[in-house]
Amino acid sequence: MSLRVRPLVLEGAAVRLEPLCPEHAHGLYNRGRAGADWAYMPRGCFVDLADTRQWIEEALAAPDHLAFVIVESAKGRVVGSTRYLNIRPEHRSLEIGWTWLGQDAQRTAANTEAKLLLLTHAFEVLGCVRVEFKTDARNERSQRALLRIGATREGILRNHMIVQGDYVRDSVYFSVIAAEWPDVKARLQSLMDRAPPPLSSPSPAPSRSRKNSRQTAPK
Repeated sequence: MSLRVRPLVLEGAAVRLEPLCPEHAHGLYNRGRAGADWAYMPRGCFVDLADTRQWIEEALAAPDHLAFVIVESAKGRVVGSTRYLNIRPEHRSLEIGWTWLGQDAQRTAANTEAKLLLLTHAFEVLGCVRVEFKTDARNERSQRALLRIGATREGILRNHMIVQGDYVRDSVYFSVIAAEWPDVKARLQSLMDRAPPPLSSPSPAPSRSRKNSRQTAPK
């Protein structure tokens, strides 16, 4: 099985992931202006629409990245973004990161289902043997969330990145490997069953439909 990462739409019950494109600028800007939501990201929040468009251009030009927007299925509204990065076909490995959500989609099913969709595609379609995550060592909430889904904490890279404000951050690495994926998938599906839907969406579909999320080529 060859690891060929190509743009596609990943469909879930609460959200769908669409390949990032310039037309998403307004939706991203509307959701990405809260500075607190970007506190542990490499850069700060969007300051205006031009800044958002520049961020999109940089994301699309980044080597070994495939960026998505997270769209609320019920209303078709952009609620955040995430991406594959550090794609290493020769090692059948990649990273999931650059994930952020607007404030009204936080603590809902959006992030959980985005992770479920990305991990399912990585392990069951792309044939990955490893998916990794990294987070700012100060971001304890993110670390707890990764442990909750069953990711393994591997260690800390000290002075790993210089981020916004010229802060020299330590990065904490987590991973899920192929042998662990069935258990992690079951945890994510269980979390989906308990999570509130994004925003004002209708009640989630039965868990069976989540387990068989559709993957389609972008239109």
